[in-house]
Amino acid sequence: MSAPEQSLASVAREGREARYRGDPESANPHPDGSEAHAVWRRAWEIPDGEAAEREAPEREPSHPRSSS
Repeated sequence: MSAPEQSLASVAREGREARYRGDPESANPHPDGSEAHAVWRRAWEIPDGEAAEREAPEREPSHPRSSS
């Protein structure tokens, strides 16, 4: 009897948690080429959908300056 397969939701959670801990992408424990590997990697790359916003440098909105 083999161990039950892990749900993809829990694989994704592992990927997000790994990123938050600062683990490298190479820490992915799933076999390369497997669906679990891809899900873990996607979750590591974009842990909560707001990662791009959080990691983008903050800038002030650009406003055209009038020369009056």
